[in-house]
Amino acid sequence: MAFRVAVHLCGWPKDVVQDRGQVFDIARSAGYDGVEGVRVETAEDAVETAALAARYGLRLINVGASDPILKAKVNAALGNAAAEIPAARKSGGVDPDDAELDRLVDGLREPVAIFGRYGLRPFHHIHIGTILETAADCARVLQRLPELWLLLDTGHLRAAHSHPAEVLERWPQRIGHVHLKNFWTQDPAAGWDRRRKGFWTTSRFCDLDEGNTGLDIKAVLDALVAVGYDGWISVEEDHPRRPIAAVAQRNRQYLASLGY
Repeated sequence: MAFRVAVHLCGWPKDVVQDRGQVFDIARSAGYDGVEGVRVETAEDAVETAALAARYGLRLINVGASDPILKAKVNAALGNAAAEIPAARKSGGVDPDDAELDRLVDGLREPVAIFGRYGLRPFHHIHIGTILETAADCARVLQRLPELWLLLDTGHLRAAHSHPAEVLERWPQRIGHVHLKNFWTQDPAAGWDRRRKGFWTTSRFCDLDEGNTGLDIKAVLDALVAVGYDGWISVEEDHPRRPIAAVAQRNRQYLASLGY
C-alpha cells in the first residue's frame, strides 16, 4: 500500500513558511504528495493557497484557521476526510482527576459536533501537555467521547514513554491522522521523564532514522496497512538541526527505503 505522504511545517524556519511558493517547491522536490500546517484566515486565502499548491501538484491537508467553523468548511471543501480539533490541555502538566477530565472533555464536544456536521473525522492530537499523551490517556478520553478520532503521533507517544503499537492495537479504527517523527534522548538506558525540569535539554524529536528509544517506523506503517488505515501520513521535521530542504528530502527518502 502506498500511503499519501505530506510534509508538516511544524518547526520550519519562519522565513520559509511565510513564502508558500518556496514551501511547495521544497515539498514537491522532495517527493511529497501534500503539505500540512498551512493556516488561512479567510475563504479567499484558502482558495488562493489551494490553487497555488495545486500548481505544484500538492494537496493541502488539515488546514488550520483560528475559527473552527472556517477550518471545518475549508477542509471539507478541499476534500479532506479529517481535521484536527483544538487540543484540551492539562493544567500545569498534571494528569487531571475524573472531574477535571470530564470538564475538559465536555469542551471538546462542540468542535467534534461542528466537524461532524461537515463530514469530517474530528481528531485530537496525541501530544505532550494535552489530555492525550499516552495510551492510558486515550482510554480515559475515548470512554467519555467515543466519537473522537486520534492523531497518532509517534514522537510524542515515545516522549511520553508510551507506544504507538499499543494505540494501534487498541483503537485501530479510530486513527484519524498520523504524524511521523522519531525521538532521541541522551541516555535511553536510564529512561526519561517528560515531567522532569530540563527534559528538552537532553531529549529532542529527530529525523525518522535518528531515534534511539525503540521506535520502529516500519512496524508502525505496516500495522497501519494491516488495519486498513486510509488517511494521510505527515512527516514532521520538528525543529530541524539542518537546512529544511535537506531534512525534508532525507525523511522522504527514508520512507521510500522502507517501501513507503
